[in-house]
Amino acid sequence: MDVSRDDVYFKALYIMSESTGPVGAWKLSRMLSQKGLRVSEATAGRLLRAMEDRGHVSSEGRTGRVITPKGKEDLKEWLDSQVRNKTHTAFMESLKIRRRQELIDVLVARKAIEAETAALAALNATSRDTEELWRIVEEHQAILESGMSGIEKDLEFHRALASASKNKVLAGALDVIYHDPDIGRALEYIRAKVGSSMVEDHRQILKEVARKDPEAARQAMIRHISNVISDVNRYWSEIRGSSGRDEDVGERQDPGWVRS
Repeated sequence: MDVSRDDVYFKALYIMSESTGPVGAWKLSRMLSQKGLRVSEATAGRLLRAMEDRGHVSSEGRTGRVITPKGKEDLKEWLDSQVRNKTHTAFMESLKIRRRQELIDVLVARKAIEAETAALAALNATSRDTEELWRIVEEHQAILESGMSGIEKDLEFHRALASASKNKVLAGALDVIYHDPDIGRALEYIRAKVGSSMVEDHRQILKEVARKDPEAARQAMIRHISNVISDVNRYWSEIRGSSGRDEDVGERQDPGWVRS
């Protein structure tokens, strides 16, 4: 497994944080092996001594070492940096074969289809449908507030809305668009960077659906997708460069550890 020395160190420290008791060199070596890292007992011993020198662990008699508050704090900073790298890497990967216009083309198609599904949902949604949609919106909000990715809840909302429209053809068309989750990840990353909120847009759409107002629901969805298109354009002009060039960023790479 090709990982840096820093990765091995902090993965070992992560294991220390998960342990319910002191960890010695043999136990650390075994636990790292379970994570796919082959580290000898001697190397594990050197890791533990390095952690102790840096104040990340402390000895508990002859039974082993335990993580310290400083160790937990530094580990959290490292894990946070890995999550940021993972998000950035996922975005870059998702754009390997996409330029700005290709993302916008997807959004234009979504706007045409989803404006109609929103209107039909306002006409056909049952009370159970609206309750389910409200649940998704609130869970989406909670997930984002916790700092985690909300892409699954975003997709869940749009699919549930399409289901509530009771039109299987439109719902099937959306399934084709949503089949590629990388598009959703790229758009979520862009919206996070420019500070926009998908949840508030969803909330406004749902309010009109609950009011049984098809035209208002249609317009709320159009505004939602238009906001996303605007965010894509802003991202490219403000972050990718003011030249307006339809830049291919797929060749840029960032390292990252996917937390298991």
